[in-house]
Amino acid sequence: MSKPDMKALLEKVLTDFPPVKRTTADPIQFPRWFFEQKRPLAEIEAVAVFSAMLAYGSAAQFIKKIEETMQKCDRQFLKLITGSKADAFAWPGYRLSTGPEIGMFAGGVGRVIKKHGSLKAVFMQGYAPENSIQKGLTALHRALIEEISTRQQPLPRGVRHLLPDPAAGGCAKRWHMFLRWMVRREDGVDMGVWSEVDPARLLIPLDRHISRIARNLGLTSRNADDWKTAEEISQNLRKFSPDDPIKYDFALCHLGIAGECTHGKDQTLCGRCLLAPVCKAARKIRP
Repeated sequence: MSKPDMKALLEKVLTDFPPVKRTTADPIQFPRWFFEQKRPLAEIEAVAVFSAMLAYGSAAQFIKKIEETMQKCDRQFLKLITGSKADAFAWPGYRLSTGPEIGMFAGGVGRVIKKHGSLKAVFMQGYAPENSIQKGLTALHRALIEEISTRQQPLPRGVRHLLPDPAAGGCAKRWHMFLRWMVRREDGVDMGVWSEVDPARLLIPLDRHISRIARNLGLTSRNADDWKTAEEISQNLRKFSPDDPIKYDFALCHLGIAGECTHGKDQTLCGRCLLAPVCKAARKIRP
């Protein structure tokens, strides 16, 4: 099928299943609340990076943990992590990270903000508009690790899991999700508070479902779920929307979120999928 046909189908998914309708089931709901309350940029950033880095595993479970944290601090998150009570706060643990390890991470975010004024300021030290966003994320990652390392050596595994290194070549899904929230222009979901960063440079938050459906749609030929695959998928999406390729993130992940995509295993589901005409997996099972 031609490129215009695939673009039309992706746009139809966005029209039929608008992303704004699922914010209450997504970690974006937390920074979005602070954004809508017109809270300071630094607090929106802090809540966003905290929410993004905890967003792995069961959505119901990590949303519960983030909400628990926000309730415990009475939604005064910036005051908590930049003040003297962060170490004594009863941080709830989550999966691979203990409560104290999550506290170390949050305290590091607070100290970076106190030192630089915002997370954006650190990101911009590395970001070069003509190049990859990787250097900006690497600068931010390095600053956070340095602040946490001054309090804890060596870094516990639970902290390292919360802060994957963008320079290591992995897909860095949670970093890209955080950046999407910050950079994409305000649309009822993403907030556009880092207006100095070009949305065209963003990379798709890549996970197993996204990579499989991207292969089925011919958006990547790579088998690894890594940074280069995220780049290739994003580059192909730029053919449909050069200025805002990652708007299609939701179109690609919606079917997985809704439990509607089995990557070709269920003919009934494939038959009603909007993307079936351009999906290799759907074509394989057709009579």
